[in-house]
Amino acid sequence: MIMNKLIINKIHLLLLALVLFIAACKSTKQVAVVITPPVKISQVDSVFALMKNAEYKYEWLTGKFSGIYKVDESEQNFSGQFRIRKDSLIWCSLTVMNFEVARITVTPDSIKLLNRIDKTYFVSNVGFINDKLNTDVDFDMLQALLVGNDIPYYETDKFDLQSNNTEYVLNTVGRRKLKKYIKNDEDLTKVLIQRIVTDKVNNRILSQNLKQPKNLNKKMTATYSDFQDVSGLMPASVEFEFVGVKNIKLTFKFTKIIKDKPTVFPFTVPAKYTKTN
Repeated sequence: MIMNKLIINKIHLLLLALVLFIAACKSTKQVAVVITPPVKISQVDSVFALMKNAEYKYEWLTGKFSGIYKVDESEQNFSGQFRIRKDSLIWCSLTVMNFEVARITVTPDSIKLLNRIDKTYFVSNVGFINDKLNTDVDFDMLQALLVGNDIPYYETDKFDLQSNNTEYVLNTVGRRKLKKYIKNDEDLTKVLIQRIVTDKVNNRILSQNLKQPKNLNKKMTATYSDFQDVSGLMPASVEFEFVGVKNIKLTFKFTKIIKDKPTVFPFTVPAKYTKTN
């Protein structure tokens, strides 16, 4: 398939953005709401419990998506399919102009990427991505952010609570991972600055901002809308905005979502593909 140089360059940038998306879990975007004084601390646990109870729960999840990738002034449309086995594997096939340009799998310990444009493949552990991108990869964060859930396995008693007529706003400046889920020294020192906005009617997360004190220049915002009832409320529109050396925005529209139907995750490296670092 013949693509002009501009399209190929955009696709390469899109592939890099996907890796950044997999690796990035830090944030900023502020929701323009009129905030009332902090609610009594006794209400924080109640609001947090309502939010956790309303989270989208699944074991298997599949669907299709269309999206727009923007980096500074450049823009590229894309589409594809996703498949998730909770706590185990995220699989994605990315298509541009009806051509599969990449296939990606992510596990708690690794990332694999087939680049159909360059006929190369990439295999790495989480530590390698951290070193190359100066970010903090966390599989649990990624699978939660994709469906609009709170980050799991972190402290729940570090928030203050504010509200307006339609939303609750949960803020924390020092949320750490629970001790029994700490796997390494990096987990031990990781601290989240987090802001969560929830809907007072359905208690679903409308947006969440994530960043870390050790790298305040890299921030991420996730925004959720168009909730669909797929045996639970699942956001059909998700937007991720990354602020750093470059400003990157990824917008997803999910369709044909199927919950809890076991599936397969095809990922075969063709013999002629070259491994890259």
